[in-house]
Amino acid sequence: MTKLSLSTFQLKLIAIISMAIHHTAYVFWEYIPLWVNAVLAFGLGVAFPIMAFFLVEGFRRTSNIKRYIIRLLIFAVISQVPHSLALGVLMPNIIFTILLGLLCLMMHKKLYIEKQKRGLFVILFILITLGSFFFEAGIVGPPLILMYHLIKDEKKRRIWPLVMIGGVNIIMSLINRLILFVSDDMVAEATGIVQMQFQVMENYFVVPLGPFLIIPLLLAYNGQRGRRAKYLFYAFYPGHYAILAIIALALGITSFSVFGI
Repeated sequence: MTKLSLSTFQLKLIAIISMAIHHTAYVFWEYIPLWVNAVLAFGLGVAFPIMAFFLVEGFRRTSNIKRYIIRLLIFAVISQVPHSLALGVLMPNIIFTILLGLLCLMMHKKLYIEKQKRGLFVILFILITLGSFFFEAGIVGPPLILMYHLIKDEKKRRIWPLVMIGGVNIIMSLINRLILFVSDDMVAEATGIVQMQFQVMENYFVVPLGPFLIIPLLLAYNGQRGRRAKYLFYAFYPGHYAILAIIALALGITSFSVFGI
């Protein structure tokens, strides 16, 4: 039996496909059967952990961190308008979350390692993590990225950060489910029964499982770059939002909320 072996290109391709699938389900949930949405929603829990893993890989390998930051920032800004139009949410997109994680990696190197200002690093890291609540992917983003960086054993760093984040997601989901249960009538009236069912299915049963699904994929990562298509991934992110936004606007189904609230 041939052992699964995945390159950087293949894993990133899995990430962007799963991302596009989930965003399609999010935008067009009312046109898609609930059981289909249940399958499509797995994409959210799959995409970000892969993106976070390769952020750490990029941080370790880049020869010009400033150029790396500028490139990410440009695409984050470019992506924000189609992101907001497609999802109807005025929340900083996932590339901004990636930038927060990158900031944490830089602070760890400069403050924790080089200047030995460990207390300051911990305080700033906690503040950034709390602030990431208002960003896409939420407060699990910076901790996941930092764990990918801190765990030295290659096999363990592909397993334990995902186990820990998956566990946190499950706990948070159970808490949210309890809150939803208490305010069930209010939520149903505000969002509609079908949308509420989609939110329950997505947030409490599907997304928390995503990190666990990533483990065998990262264990299969062979460290090879594969096909060179760096800018394909950068272009895909705002591009797929733009397509979704055009369709959503044409159908008249886009409405805005602030920070997903």
